[in-house]
Amino acid sequence: MEREAICTKLPFWSKLSEKEKTVARCGLTQHSYEKGVYILGFSDACLGMVYIRKGSIRVYITSEEGREVTLFHISEGECCVFSSACAIGGITLDVQMIAESEVELSAVHAGTVAKLMESNIHFKCFIYELATARYSTVVWVMQQILFAHFDERMARFLLSVYEKTGDKTIRMTQEAMAQEVNSAREVVARMLRQFAFDGWIELKRGAVVLKDMDALKNLAE
Repeated sequence: MEREAICTKLPFWSKLSEKEKTVARCGLTQHSYEKGVYILGFSDACLGMVYIRKGSIRVYITSEEGREVTLFHISEGECCVFSSACAIGGITLDVQMIAESEVELSAVHAGTVAKLMESNIHFKCFIYELATARYSTVVWVMQQILFAHFDERMARFLLSVYEKTGDKTIRMTQEAMAQEVNSAREVVARMLRQFAFDGWIELKRGAVVLKDMDALKNLAE
């Protein structure tokens, strides 16, 4: 895809002046990643603000013991500023990113982000609104881990996947589900077996079929 065509897809592009668009073009780089490749880690330099053109990315943090906590996902057409924390004051969350599928993304260099924030109030508002929305998601995830019963979390996750795909058959491994609900695979397996015993779901190889939506919704509420 040509650089100009990529630029026009950026959600803030129309708010930039011609001079600022030139600055943005110079600071824009293109990247491609295979599924499972780490995009951002503890030792990496500041990547800049990313815009996903294709695929999806899982954003997570890792504890000292090596436990991963999934914070959110970035999908096609979405941006993330946590990867440009070095250019934005107040963002101190040290996240990691991994490609969930083949990913193509555009990255606005951190220095370019800082320049545009100084010169354009619309861009600055866009950045802080995006950061605020992501932080709200992070806080919600932490609240779920700290305060919600695991059966509630599991039910919410299953329903969220259904709402996203419209398919009652959720084709995911228990290991992948464990990453999403921030728990151990054994705990997920035990809860799914209980849901199956109650008649709420049906377990298949590499998949879960939702059977009793009302029961799952009542639990999730």
